[in-house]
Amino acid sequence: MTVVNHSNALAGMLTNAFSKLDQDRDGKLDASEFQSFYEILKAGIAVDDKGNPTVSAQDYRSRMDADSDGCVTVSEMQDTGVLMPANLTSDSLDSMIQYLLGQASESALTAASLLAQDDLPAEPQDQAA
Repeated sequence: MTVVNHSNALAGMLTNAFSKLDQDRDGKLDASEFQSFYEILKAGIAVDDKGNPTVSAQDYRSRMDADSDGCVTVSEMQDTGVLMPANLTSDSLDSMIQYLLGQASESALTAASLLAQDDLPAEPQDQAA
């Protein structure tokens, strides 16, 4: 397992995933956006004897949401200890996408689809004639 710090592959992967899952581009993951992010986090969460994660999405979001505003920012995410198998920490997100595609839940497939989307093009700049 790899633990997040600001200069490792896990931090890069999580930051890249965060930006793709922030669908409204407000710099925060709200509850619905966080659900897809949780699918990524589940790879590093211990499971009980039935195979269910021992930390729920709501508990993980509460743990990350340092200012308790109901949303998670990049810095809040980066300041929270996250464990992840090292083989899923590529900045390209390819390994994580493949992991999510192998899961049997609709929310994992949704997260994989969002991560696989090309980055949105930059908004056109006004050009003086």
